[in-house]
Amino acid sequence: MQNDKADHAVDIALQTDADLAAIESLMAEAFGEKRHSRSVWNLRPGPPVPELCLVIRESGETVGSLRFWEVMLGEQRILLLGPLAVRPDLRGRGFGRQLIADALTRATDAAKWPLVLVSGEVDYYPKFGFVPAAPYGLDWPGFIEAERLQFFELMPDALAGLPSGPLAVRALPG
Repeated sequence: MQNDKADHAVDIALQTDADLAAIESLMAEAFGEKRHSRSVWNLRPGPPVPELCLVIRESGETVGSLRFWEVMLGEQRILLLGPLAVRPDLRGRGFGRQLIADALTRATDAAKWPLVLVSGEVDYYPKFGFVPAAPYGLDWPGFIEAERLQFFELMPDALAGLPSGPLAVRALPG
């Protein structure tokens, strides 16, 4: 994806090993050193989903990153969005929006998962079509502000097909 604004070339690409140091720096800047103590990190013990892990670069510099993990929701595999990180001094310029839109298109096109779950900003994710997860009775592994949990349907009627709660959200077994 190429986009030229004010002579700054912006592109989105799959993450590679060469991006890992820049991504770690973005995570530290965006979320701080205590980020691994948040309950959502308990759902990410293994590797992320490589075909959905993206970076966004402006003029060749990595300025944002988005990753996804597979998690269990009851008995089915779904996607967990995040972390999404954009360099703090560049927030508000649309980099996060571009990463999310691109990744949701890729996830939908893959047709491997019915839903995406995010633990994120209540006012940010609805613009992409996310809806509150609270009505579905999620059993989250640790403390979470329930309003932060939101779903996005990758497949039609995926939410309508969920069994009644509580639905355990857990890391993949093994």
